[in-house]
Amino acid sequence: MKKIILSSHGFQKNKFLKKKLLALLPSVAKNLSVAIITTASAEWKEKNKHAISAKQILDDMGFRKVEFLDLEFENPNKLKKFDVVYINGGNPFYLLHHLKKSGADKIITQLANQGVIIVGISGGGVVMGPNINIVDYFDKKINSIKLKDLTGLNLTDIFIYPHYTKEVEEKIKKFESKYRCKVKRLSDSQAVVIKTKS
Repeated sequence: MKKIILSSHGFQKNKFLKKKLLALLPSVAKNLSVAIITTASAEWKEKNKHAISAKQILDDMGFRKVEFLDLEFENPNKLKKFDVVYINGGNPFYLLHHLKKSGADKIITQLANQGVIIVGISGGGVVMGPNINIVDYFDKKINSIKLKDLTGLNLTDIFIYPHYTKEVEEKIKKFESKYRCKVKRLSDSQAVVIKTKS
């Protein structure tokens, strides 16, 4: 069974995220470990304030081990020893590039199919869908690595737009019309929980 959380923001602005995560755990937190993937924050990595805050909250929740993991430089096989994979936000192009280059994309897909909980925050959630076309549509400038293949991890068929405000509604509608898809708009206080048997 796949157990996936797509969130616009981490624990700081989404007070329900902790409850959603706890509800998916296969055991009590003290028996489980979490990997926080920091790769999307190209400049800050584990010094990213959202990653630091997430680690503090996960530690406070009582998880046995919470570790940062940067897939740009570290072996993606390390992911296999964790019960929860928390993909922190940042630049989706940069993140997707290194997920694929390292082979972490295949490992994360395998782990998801084995029931490991995958949490995607902001850009970390966007890459879990079919593609990241919506990021390209809204902000081509952040594609500093000139990523050509925008195919996502396909862990879900849901396209999310994180940090949604009404100001972007018309542009999202144009995107939906152009790409013939439906976008799930997520404000900073919202998340989507996906539980599937496949």
